[in-house]
This record gives sequence, structure tokens and C-alpha cells, in this order.
Amino acid sequence: MLRLSGQPVSRGIAVGIAMVLRASDLRATLDLFTAYETRHREQLGFVAVCRDIALGEALWRAGAGVSAIAAESPALPEGGAIGVPALVGVPQLLLNVRDGDIVIVDANRGLLVVDPDMHLMTQYQRQEMHPSGKRYVLGLTHETARTLDDHPIRTIAVSESWQVAVQSLEEGADGAFLDAYASEQCLQNRSTLHALLQGASGKSLLMELPVLPDEAIWRAIAESTLQSVITFVLPSLHEREVKAFWDNLQQAQASLEEEQGAQLFQDTLLAGWTPPSSLPEVPDIASIRALYLREVQVRSWFEAQWLQQVENLTLFAQTHLLASGIVMGEESEWILPLAIGAGFNELLLPPHCVARIKEMIPYLTHEACRQLVHSLQTSPDVSSNRRKARRFAQRLKRQMQIE
Repeated sequence: MLRLSGQPVSRGIAVGIAMVLRASDLRATLDLFTAYETRHREQLGFVAVCRDIALGEALWRAGAGVSAIAAESPALPEGGAIGVPALVGVPQLLLNVRDGDIVIVDANRGLLVVDPDMHLMTQYQRQEMHPSGKRYVLGLTHETARTLDDHPIRTIAVSESWQVAVQSLEEGADGAFLDAYASEQCLQNRSTLHALLQGASGKSLLMELPVLPDEAIWRAIAESTLQSVITFVLPSLHEREVKAFWDNLQQAQASLEEEQGAQLFQDTLLAGWTPPSSLPEVPDIASIRALYLREVQVRSWFEAQWLQQVENLTLFAQTHLLASGIVMGEESEWILPLAIGAGFNELLLPPHCVARIKEMIPYLTHEACRQLVHSLQTSPDVSSNRRKARRFAQRLKRQMQIE
């Protein structure tokens, strides 16, 4: 058993099998990871072991099943904290860790344990699953749905109140989104906000900000968010609004750091609603970690030009290591294959649709969905495209009924 120390980037605990990443090309690494994961699927999760954390982060954001990251270089990720437990600056990491080693990443204490004994392994597995632990754990009781060719698709419940959000998370949603009205109710009431953050218990929250939080709200968030990742959604990505938000957050951070000496907001993300008509100009002043589209009319999905714009946006997100999601309404079952094929990895859904969509995802393949989208992009005939999509959906339902 070997213990190595490192600098925490994102809090959390993960026990998994090491995969040493030596290639610098993301596509080659993804192919290698897919083959490796296929051979070891029945075992523990996977820990990306790399020289630079950027490669491990890219692998995680590309949808690979990475449960933690450990990097030899002390360089921090450009965007700050990431959504899995992560360490940087681990000395002689690549010399001491081999493919297939069982490792423990304890990013709460800045510790990496290689080849732990059974006693320590049991201790950490118990900590990892205990819902009261202060860490980021994705999916304490429910797994993220994956396509047949193993692409994770996260389901986010669009909730009208904090109670609905918590209930949706308990029933299996990967995250919850509160619109401006629901977010305002929480932000105006400290006890309500505390109940929401405690109820989230390690899963993701997206909160649309109607107004900038005051110091009391930041303090309430800081006391509770060690268990969750919050994505603050701004109504726009205009530089003025982003700068005001960022200044507000940094002032709160400085005040709390001075009192408590801790980086309390390292897991905070910033998102924005982006129209599909053009690619966003991401301001340099902020770390924009997620891009989402508002719900659009179903008929738009059969327009070749709109589908191309959407795919460009998701490609932009992948290139910049961003999450990309779309708000899907009651027609979510109908456009699910198109959303996956266009490159979205997060689906914002009505709560009652989450279970059905998670049931459908494992019957789809990412590649088949991509082929469907590309076939629609080549045809300007909206009626023909609608028929193609309908036939695809009907085949999917028949397959689900048979199995």
C-alpha cells in the first residue's frame, strides 16, 4: 500500500481502478478508454491517472465513465473545480500507478492511496456511500442512464418548487433545475434554501438567478454546498450580467475566506441560456462551464438548418470542455433520439418524464441517433424529415415492447 499526497481540485471520495492516460490526443484516449472500460465493466469505477489534469477533465466531459482524476502536474484546470473528485500535484504519480491498480482518491484530505488493504478499502467504500459525508458524489442511489454504446445522458428535472426538486432527485433524476420564480423563493428564505441544498444530497442543482444573491444567501450556500454542485444559470450571457455576477461571487468568497480560510465556492459553476441562432461569445472574465438551450417547438427539430446550428453549438461545447443541455417539454420522448444525436448530454425534463426517458436511453445507440440527425440535415423537406423521425421512434417503441 502506497500513500501519495496531492492538492485537491474538487472535493469528494472515489474508489476505483486506475487507467493511466499517456496519449495527448483526446480521440485516441477516448477509444482507449472505451476498450478498457469494456474489459473491466463489472468492476469498480475508473480513475483517470494522467500527467496533466486537462486530459482527464476532457475525458470526463466527453462522457466517459470517469469517477475521479489524479494528475502529476500541479497545474490547476483552467475552469476551476470539476464535477468529480480530483487531485493535482501528486509526485511521481505515473511511476507509482499502473493500469488496473485499485486506487482511492480522497480529495477531501488531498490523499491518493495505491493498492489499499482490505480494511482501508472497506472504510473508504463506507464513507463514499454515506449520504451525510461532505463531498461531491454523483448519483448516490441512482445511476446515470447510458446509451447502448455507453454514452452517459444526464436527466435534470425541471421543478416548480424545492419540494418537487428534492422528490425528483430521490426518484432518480441526476439533477434538478429551478426556474427564476422557484429560485427566488429559495433565495429569499434561508431555511428553504438550506432544506433544498440538504435534500439535494450530492446531486446537481441548476438555479436560474432572477437577482444577484446578497451576502446572507452566499453564506447559506457556503454552509451547505459541500454536498452539491450548483450551476447558477443567468438569463443571458451578456458581459455586463456575467461581470456583475462574478464580482458579486468573488466579494462573497473573499469575505468568507477571510473568516474561515477555505475555498468554499470551488465547486460553483456558471451557466447561461444561449439561443441556437448563433454561437455564443464566451466572456473571458468568467468560467462558463455549461451551455443550455431553451425549449423549442417540436417542428424546429425537423428543420435541417436548425439541426445544423444545434450541432455546431454542441460541438462548440465539446471543444471548450463544456456541458451542453436542452430543455425538453412534454414531447421529450419524440425528440429524445434527435437530442442525443445532436450532441446533448443533459436533458432538462418535466419531473414525470424523467423515469420514462431513463428507461428509453439504454435502448438507443449514440451512433444511430447521430446518423438519424445527419440524414435529416441533408434534406430540406420538413415533412419527409418528420416521417423519418417518426419511423425511428416507432421502431424504438417496438423494440422496447419486445424486450
